[in-house]
Amino acid sequence: MERSRTQRQWAVPRRGLAPDLLLTTISALAMFVLAGCGASGPEIAGVEGTVFLDGNPLPLAAVVFIPENGRPAGATTDAQGHYVLSFSEGRDGAIPGKSRVMITTKRDPWRDENGKDHPAGKEVVPMKYNAKSELEFIVEPGKSNVADFQLDSKGPISKDVDDLGPTAKPFADR
Repeated sequence: MERSRTQRQWAVPRRGLAPDLLLTTISALAMFVLAGCGASGPEIAGVEGTVFLDGNPLPLAAVVFIPENGRPAGATTDAQGHYVLSFSEGRDGAIPGKSRVMITTKRDPWRDENGKDHPAGKEVVPMKYNAKSELEFIVEPGKSNVADFQLDSKGPISKDVDDLGPTAKPFADR
Protein backbone atom coordinates (compact mmCIF):
# COMPACT_ATOMS: atom_id res chain seq x y z
CA MET A 1 0.00 0.00 0.00
CA GLU A 2 1.41 3.35 -1.04
CA ARG A 3 1.56 6.14 1.55
CA SER A 4 0.27 9.58 0.88
CA ARG A 5 2.75 12.45 0.65
CA THR A 6 1.93 13.56 4.22
CA GLN A 7 2.42 10.09 5.61
CA ARG A 8 5.73 9.69 3.77
CA GLN A 9 6.97 12.98 5.17
CA TRP A 10 6.48 11.77 8.76
CA ALA A 11 7.81 8.31 8.02
CA VAL A 12 11.30 9.75 7.50
CA PRO A 13 13.17 9.85 10.80
CA ARG A 14 14.06 13.39 11.89
CA ARG A 15 17.58 14.32 12.84
CA GLY A 16 18.61 17.00 15.34
CA LEU A 17 16.26 18.94 17.53
CA ALA A 18 12.56 19.00 16.78
CA PRO A 19 11.57 22.36 15.25
CA ASP A 20 9.52 23.32 18.32
CA LEU A 21 12.35 22.47 20.71
CA LEU A 22 14.88 24.28 18.53
CA LEU A 23 12.71 27.42 18.48
CA THR A 24 12.24 27.26 22.26
CA THR A 25 15.99 26.84 22.83
CA ILE A 26 16.88 29.77 20.56
CA SER A 27 14.25 31.97 22.24
CA ALA A 28 15.54 31.09 25.72
CA LEU A 29 19.13 31.87 24.74
CA ALA A 30 18.11 35.19 23.18
CA MET A 31 16.19 36.20 26.32
CA PHE A 32 19.20 35.28 28.48
CA VAL A 33 21.53 37.46 26.40
CA LEU A 34 19.08 40.38 26.18
CA ALA A 35 18.42 40.28 29.93
CA GLY A 36 22.04 41.14 30.63
CA CYS A 37 23.34 37.64 31.27
CA GLY A 38 21.09 36.66 34.11
CA ALA A 39 20.70 38.27 37.52
CA SER A 40 23.93 40.27 37.34
CA GLY A 41 22.74 42.75 34.69
CA PRO A 42 24.43 46.11 34.15
CA GLU A 43 26.76 47.72 36.67
CA ILE A 44 24.93 49.76 39.29
CA ALA A 45 26.06 51.84 42.27
CA GLY A 46 24.23 52.40 45.55
CA VAL A 47 22.27 55.64 45.92
CA GLU A 48 20.38 56.90 48.94
CA GLY A 49 19.50 60.26 50.35
CA THR A 50 16.91 62.50 51.94
CA VAL A 51 14.44 64.86 50.32
CA PHE A 52 13.43 68.11 52.04
CA LEU A 53 10.74 70.59 50.98
CA ASP A 54 11.14 74.05 52.53
CA GLY A 55 13.53 72.55 55.10
CA ASN A 56 11.15 69.75 56.21
CA PRO A 57 11.50 66.04 55.33
CA LEU A 58 9.20 65.10 52.42
CA PRO A 59 7.42 61.78 53.13
CA LEU A 60 5.86 59.48 50.51
CA ALA A 61 7.52 61.19 47.55
CA ALA A 62 8.53 59.20 44.49
CA VAL A 63 12.19 59.75 43.59
CA VAL A 64 13.20 58.64 40.08
CA PHE A 65 16.69 58.74 38.57
CA ILE A 66 16.61 58.63 34.75
CA PRO A 67 20.09 57.94 33.33
CA GLU A 68 21.26 59.15 29.94
CA ASN A 69 21.50 55.49 28.88
CA GLY A 70 19.64 52.65 30.55
CA ARG A 71 16.62 52.03 32.71
CA PRO A 72 15.47 54.31 35.53
CA ALA A 73 15.80 53.54 39.23
CA GLY A 74 13.35 54.73 41.85
CA ALA A 75 12.20 54.78 45.44
CA THR A 76 9.59 56.22 47.77
CA THR A 77 10.68 58.36 50.69
CA ASP A 78 9.84 57.28 54.23
CA ALA A 79 8.35 59.50 56.98
CA GLN A 80 11.77 61.18 57.45
CA GLY A 81 12.17 61.86 53.71
CA HIS A 82 14.84 59.15 53.35
CA TYR A 83 15.04 56.87 50.30
CA VAL A 84 17.20 54.06 48.86
CA LEU A 85 17.02 53.67 45.09
CA SER A 86 15.97 50.31 43.67
CA PHE A 87 17.10 49.35 40.18
CA SER A 88 15.28 46.04 39.93
CA GLU A 89 13.93 43.40 42.29
CA GLY A 90 16.71 42.58 44.71
CA ARG A 91 19.16 45.15 43.31
CA ASP A 92 19.43 48.53 44.99
CA GLY A 93 21.16 51.37 43.19
CA ALA A 94 21.28 53.16 39.84
CA ILE A 95 23.31 53.08 36.64
CA PRO A 96 26.51 55.15 37.04
CA GLY A 97 26.71 58.42 35.17
CA LYS A 98 24.57 61.52 34.84
CA SER A 99 20.87 61.14 35.67
CA ARG A 100 17.92 63.49 35.50
CA VAL A 101 16.08 63.35 38.84
CA MET A 102 12.32 63.66 39.21
CA ILE A 103 10.52 64.00 42.55
CA THR A 104 6.73 63.95 42.93
CA THR A 105 4.09 63.40 45.59
CA LYS A 106 1.24 62.88 43.11
CA ARG A 107 0.04 59.27 43.21
CA ASP A 108 -3.02 57.08 42.96
CA PRO A 109 -4.48 55.40 46.04
CA TRP A 110 -2.35 52.40 47.02
CA ARG A 111 -1.98 49.50 49.44
CA ASP A 112 1.26 48.88 51.31
CA GLU A 113 2.95 45.53 52.00
CA ASN A 114 0.98 45.23 55.26
CA GLY A 115 -2.35 45.54 53.44
CA LYS A 116 -3.02 49.09 54.67
CA ASP A 117 -4.81 51.34 52.16
CA HIS A 118 -3.42 54.82 51.53
CA PRO A 119 -5.25 57.71 49.87
CA ALA A 120 -4.16 59.40 46.65
CA GLY A 121 -1.31 61.85 47.07
CA LYS A 122 -1.75 65.49 46.12
CA GLU A 123 1.16 67.12 44.30
CA VAL A 124 3.02 69.58 46.52
CA VAL A 125 6.31 69.59 44.59
CA PRO A 126 6.75 72.26 41.88
CA MET A 127 7.15 71.15 38.25
CA LYS A 128 10.80 72.28 38.23
CA TYR A 129 11.49 69.09 40.22
CA ASN A 130 9.34 66.66 38.20
CA ALA A 131 7.57 67.40 34.89
CA LYS A 132 10.19 70.05 34.03
CA SER A 133 12.91 68.82 36.33
CA GLU A 134 16.07 70.86 36.67
CA LEU A 135 17.58 68.29 39.03
CA GLU A 136 20.59 66.23 37.99
CA PHE A 137 22.90 63.89 39.86
CA ILE A 138 26.06 62.08 38.80
CA VAL A 139 26.09 58.52 40.15
CA GLU A 140 29.70 57.53 40.73
CA PRO A 141 30.58 53.88 40.04
CA GLY A 142 31.96 51.66 42.79
CA LYS A 143 30.80 53.75 45.72
CA SER A 144 27.77 54.46 47.89
CA ASN A 145 26.36 57.74 46.61
CA VAL A 146 24.42 60.15 48.82
CA ALA A 147 21.95 62.34 46.92
CA ASP A 148 20.14 64.75 49.26
CA PHE A 149 17.72 67.23 47.74
CA GLN A 150 16.70 70.58 49.27
CA LEU A 151 13.55 71.64 47.39
CA ASP A 152 11.53 74.82 47.76
CA SER A 153 7.78 75.07 47.19
CA LYS A 154 7.99 78.17 44.99
CA GLY A 155 6.87 77.65 41.41
CA PRO A 156 3.97 76.19 39.44
CA ILE A 157 2.69 72.75 40.46
CA SER A 158 1.48 70.18 37.95
CA LYS A 159 -2.24 69.44 38.20
CA ASP A 160 -2.07 66.28 36.09
CA VAL A 161 0.07 63.19 36.78
CA ASP A 162 0.26 62.68 32.99
CA ASP A 163 2.48 65.78 32.87
CA LEU A 164 5.08 63.70 34.68
CA GLY A 165 5.39 61.01 32.01
CA PRO A 166 5.48 57.22 32.34
CA THR A 167 8.81 57.02 34.17
CA ALA A 168 7.65 59.21 37.04
CA LYS A 169 4.96 56.87 38.33
CA PRO A 170 5.46 56.48 42.09
CA PHE A 171 7.14 53.38 43.49
CA ALA A 172 4.49 53.05 46.19
CA ASP A 173 4.60 49.27 46.18
CA ARG A 174 8.30 49.09 47.13
